[in-house]
Amino acid sequence: MTKNIEALFKNADPAVTEILNRALSEKEISSEEALTLFKTTGIDFHLVGMVADELRKRRVGDVVSYVVNRNINFTNVCIKQCGFCAFSRDFREEEGYFLPTEEIVRRAKEAHQLGATEVCIQAGLPPDMDGGLYANICREIKKEIPDIHIHGFSPEEILYGASRSKTTIEDFLKRMKEAGVDTLPGTSAEILDQKLRDKI
Repeated sequence: MTKNIEALFKNADPAVTEILNRALSEKEISSEEALTLFKTTGIDFHLVGMVADELRKRRVGDVVSYVVNRNINFTNVCIKQCGFCAFSRDFREEEGYFLPTEEIVRRAKEAHQLGATEVCIQAGLPPDMDGGLYANICREIKKEIPDIHIHGFSPEEILYGASRSKTTIEDFLKRMKEAGVDTLPGTSAEILDQKLRDKI
């Protein structure tokens, strides 16, 4: 533990320091304790950040890495009409677009030629979408660039794809993996409060 953290412990809430000491000892903290840390303010809040940084350093050091990536949003046409989204358009709107698979592949190849090792494939949820569209896009990309990492399809898109394919989410995910998806982005899963999500 650093001297800065030790010094702050002396002036912090004893309940907070007890939880943070347990974390620094590599012991699990409970949900209730995590909530206590989440609600901290002032010096306690600062201390939570410092302990988190200390634990990060222990696990991964100070090495920073990055991925050269290109986002390819193949359509902005979407059935959801979420209240917070400035991206989506109705299929009748002039600004709506839907890229053909050949153009998606062309953009992925262009990114790869410029040094990208990953493409992020996401879009709106187009009406009447063919259930095989997402898998087809991935297969076509992998056919041209087998070593590119496909970071594709948000949880919302996976749900929609499974629904359009008339299959379970688990089976749809298996199909997507077979088609070439390497990882899923967390997009559209940011709002974790279900009542708020329902309202939006």
